[in-house]
Amino acid sequence: MIQRLLVVSGRELFLRPLLVLADYVLRLLSLPGRCVRQKICEEDPLLRKPTVAIVGGSFAGLQAQRALSDAFDVTLIDLKDYFEYTPGVLRCFVEPGHLRRLTTPLPRRRNRLLLAEVLEVTPSAVRLRHAGASEEALLEFDFLLLGCGSTYAGPIKPSASEPSVEARQQCWEAAARRLSQAESVLVLGGGPVGVELAAEIAAAYPRGKHGKRVTLLSRGGALCGAMPARVGRTCARWLERRGVELLFHATVERTDAPHGSQQPSVTLSDGRVLRADVVYDCTGGKPNSDVVRANAQLCAQLDAKGRLLVNDALQVSGAPRVYGLGDVMRHAASDEAKLGHTAELNAHLAADNVLRQSKGHELLRYPEGAVGGPSSPKIFCVSLGPHDGVVAFNSLVVGGGVISGAVVATLKWLLEWTKVAACAERPVGLLFWRVADATSNFLTRRGIIPLPATTAAEPAAAAGAP
Repeated sequence: MIQRLLVVSGRELFLRPLLVLADYVLRLLSLPGRCVRQKICEEDPLLRKPTVAIVGGSFAGLQAQRALSDAFDVTLIDLKDYFEYTPGVLRCFVEPGHLRRLTTPLPRRRNRLLLAEVLEVTPSAVRLRHAGASEEALLEFDFLLLGCGSTYAGPIKPSASEPSVEARQQCWEAAARRLSQAESVLVLGGGPVGVELAAEIAAAYPRGKHGKRVTLLSRGGALCGAMPARVGRTCARWLERRGVELLFHATVERTDAPHGSQQPSVTLSDGRVLRADVVYDCTGGKPNSDVVRANAQLCAQLDAKGRLLVNDALQVSGAPRVYGLGDVMRHAASDEAKLGHTAELNAHLAADNVLRQSKGHELLRYPEGAVGGPSSPKIFCVSLGPHDGVVAFNSLVVGGGVISGAVVATLKWLLEWTKVAACAERPVGLLFWRVADATSNFLTRRGIIPLPATTAAEPAAAAGAP
């Protein structure tokens, strides 16, 4: 109760009004500059800008769009017409109305927006089919940025059948109804996605008459194994206090759909069979690289896991005007966790390199060119229901107490609110993240908050949140 009071009062009485006021002031201050830029474009209509195609309207794609739209003719391509803040969607399983706080229309003020299915990517053009059309079209480009993301077990990430917020809302309402009718829940995966989902369910349906029996399976011996150990220990204590059963060293051999009145079942490697009313697979996603497989030249640059291999400038080998960003690519030298933050770092460097390449300048190397140092900040924020959580910034871990948990929950709300605002190109969101990114890079680069020893010694091949 104390945590809930701290989080809600801090958010609603202080942070939200302050952010809205700051956004209003910043909009007024930026209006003259916006008018000047618009007038320049109107006075020079014959000036041809290089064309940039961006596939994917999530963290990486929108970061690149914001960075390039003034200097280039940018076309953003996506199946859906909205941005969704994926790290916050797990709350929609228990509160489907939360979706409206996580979404904003994809931008189209400074760029073109194509709602289309990408069929094939080549080193010089994108073959696509516009939404609702049967004919194919070819979009040529000077530069291409692939931020296609990854696929994930539904409904955690939107599918092609959810092109609008309305359709997405219906999907979440169906998922919430299914969960509300279940008595037992099985969550597969002890990473941050599985932990956050189990925590959301435990918080919304506490033990008692209407509670649910929740079991969380982890293949390893700890939760959130890619993060500092204290994060996993804090999450485990929180879940166990709320009656969640934790099964460690549990490797899933097979998952069977229900037959007739039977419940879905999971068979483990030791022969045990577990059943529950609903089973959620949170074991990770797969790179959404099918658009690359259709082209032989680019397909040759995929690794065994379907990730697009890029060089230190984040270019695809043999296609120097094609850049890979986020979940769909692998940069061997950094091999970072696949998070929204690292996807935006990728996009930041790729956008700088597109500008440099168009001018014939030397290209920047990742991650030095994005953060000013040999390693990027390692930032993880794990929600434990709506009013608690734990955050790790390099070797610093905060959470686990009444006050610290409330601070983390408030921080995660702040990150969520400002990121949606930034993707809507609202000044307060853009300014917040410009300052936040510069600060985290500075603290890491100067060793003020040092990287974990294992991370500094060798890049971690970690699985992150979707």
